[in-house]
Amino acid sequence: MSDLQNDINDNEIRIISSVDSCFLEDNRNEKRKNLFLTILACLFCLAIIAIAAMAIYFSLRVDSEGPDNLEIVNEKPLSENPTPEAIYERDSIIVQQPPYVEIVDTIVNKERLSLFIPTNSVPRLHIGVDALRDSSAVLVVQAADIRRDNGEIVGAYVSKGNLLSRGQSKSGFCAIINKQLIIGVANATPYLEQAIESDGYFFRQYPLVVGGQVVENQLRFSSLRKALAELDGKTVVIMSHKKMTLNEFSQTLVDLGVSNAIYLVGSTAFGFAIDKDGNRVEFGRQQQRPSRNTNYIIWE
Repeated sequence: MSDLQNDINDNEIRIISSVDSCFLEDNRNEKRKNLFLTILACLFCLAIIAIAAMAIYFSLRVDSEGPDNLEIVNEKPLSENPTPEAIYERDSIIVQQPPYVEIVDTIVNKERLSLFIPTNSVPRLHIGVDALRDSSAVLVVQAADIRRDNGEIVGAYVSKGNLLSRGQSKSGFCAIINKQLIIGVANATPYLEQAIESDGYFFRQYPLVVGGQVVENQLRFSSLRKALAELDGKTVVIMSHKKMTLNEFSQTLVDLGVSNAIYLVGSTAFGFAIDKDGNRVEFGRQQQRPSRNTNYIIWE
């Protein structure tokens, strides 16, 4: 019987059950559905990842533009290789050149002169030979004359606002007010009162040059000469190497180009200068018994 059921003749037709075909179709549909769901899940995951990435990106971007970070951006550090202008500006604040005296020798009308130009220094007056031991001084020169009879200072003299001497025997003057040095010629000048009121300095001496013109003096004897002068806008101490009268010295200063000048104690009056290399240059001769009122103009 079984053989008959499995045997098919040429003139016979076998009908295949529809149940088998439906099963195969359902199986294919299930696979398509599972594939679709898988793809959909992958796309969903990718979308979630993309949204998360965008959220992180915008979050970081907002933080980087926040006010806390703006302050850091504005604080620009100095470059490792600053411009020359920046170096100059920075160094001008930090580095300060020490005071010194520029010493220049020149010849005017066949007369040799030495110019002492104090640089980066402040002037003041001082009474006493201990000034010669002042380690902060770069230029020390005797200033006002001393009377031979009583050893007192000739003319008005003010030190740190204190009027230590009175008199008007000489019309030339030097005033130091608020660290500024003023040379002039006047029998009466407000700078004397200003020196007293501002704790400044003041002394009298012979006038030599005013406004580029020679001031005639009655002294006719010759001696080594010194002057406190204004030359090309700078304060200069000028010394002769040959004995000259005051008038000869004044004319030499005018020919040099001095605009204003007063006399300083000349002859062998002792002093010193410190040059740019730190060398001490002395001039004159020290007295063994100096007057108690020997006084100096000092730059330090």
